[in-house]
Amino acid sequence: MNNTTANPSRTRGLFLVIGVALLLMVGVVYAWSILSAPLAGAYQWSSQELSLNYTVMMSSFCLSGIVGGVICTKLNSPKVSLLLSAVFTCFGFAATAYLTFGHILLLYLFYGVCVGCGAGFSYNAVVGSVSSWFPEKRGFASGVLLMGFGASTLVLGSLASAIIDGGIISWQLTFALFGVIAGIALLIGSLFLRFPKAEELQAFAVSAAASQNAPKNSLTTFEMLKTRAFWMVFVFAVFGSAIGSGVISHAKQIVLDCGVNAAIATLCVGILSVANGFGRVLFGMLYDRKGRGGAMYTAILFLVGAVVLLLFSLKASATLPVIPGLLLVGMAYGAMPTTSAAFVAQQFGPKYYATNFSVMNLTLMVSSFTSVISSTLVASSGSYISSFYLYLVFCGGMLLISLLLNGRKAKQSV
Repeated sequence: MNNTTANPSRTRGLFLVIGVALLLMVGVVYAWSILSAPLAGAYQWSSQELSLNYTVMMSSFCLSGIVGGVICTKLNSPKVSLLLSAVFTCFGFAATAYLTFGHILLLYLFYGVCVGCGAGFSYNAVVGSVSSWFPEKRGFASGVLLMGFGASTLVLGSLASAIIDGGIISWQLTFALFGVIAGIALLIGSLFLRFPKAEELQAFAVSAAASQNAPKNSLTTFEMLKTRAFWMVFVFAVFGSAIGSGVISHAKQIVLDCGVNAAIATLCVGILSVANGFGRVLFGMLYDRKGRGGAMYTAILFLVGAVVLLLFSLKASATLPVIPGLLLVGMAYGAMPTTSAAFVAQQFGPKYYATNFSVMNLTLMVSSFTSVISSTLVASSGSYISSFYLYLVFCGGMLLISLLLNGRKAKQSV
């Protein structure tokens, strides 16, 4: 299945398409605000209980990503990680559908842990292997791949909502079918995706060397963890992802609280997903052209605009600012993994990229706790307004980090 070495440009184009398709399948985990609805109705679980499942899922996603990254690095192949992803994803969805028995702990185990691990194994395997074919366009390749992951909420989340709400089939069968289809796709993908050979990368060596993002000598994960630059970008991404995670995990209810009707609220969640996917490509290209600083400052600008617009909508029950607010927060949230992926490749080199990127991806696990914090604030105050004040504080922290990291003197010392 891997006799595709004759034309490296065609091979990497094919792998990019396969990678997007696979991440589209497993990215349905991001549609939790839609998929959780039938579970809440069936078992009367509270918003806080369901928010905790999102946190468990994101934590499992990040931790399994590290394991998958290590496996990819050791074997120099994404095959085993993709096979593990197929097993965990298929079992997790099927078990969530038929074996929960109304117990919330089983939801955390089957969807939170199993489905989360399935997404994590494939996420790093796909991004690590496919992006390595694009040494001169790391930001662009990562952005396109992660667009597939982010767009899954619109494509599969909306499909699931239409199927379940329309009574076409039960939510249990919908979950099971998602697991089976994703498992089959991952099995097929494992037959194709691989890391490039040295001679295949020679075709892109000149353009990669000329790129401002040409990687330095490779650092191991432990060496990376000793650098100040890693921790500054890590915290920056935690703050940015926390804002995005807080909005995404409560998107439908936030929109409803702004005065939007239920039908349009579901559409707004899809718009958020589109913006998330588009933002990953946009910021990948921006990183390639303007570097780390340009991408970081633009993300901050987007987040501040989003928080202000949505905060105004909540306080004034104004519906008009909702759409631009969601577009901005979606694009800025998409910027976080894309910028982090390009930064790790540029700053720490390609050799240990799969493992290094998975460690950087722990930002998603840390930031996912924002969903629980937001639910707690809502329970105590009766509104999402207090959460958005917290998000403004996060924006301030991101700006401070960017000034320290991207200043002229900082560039020489980091």
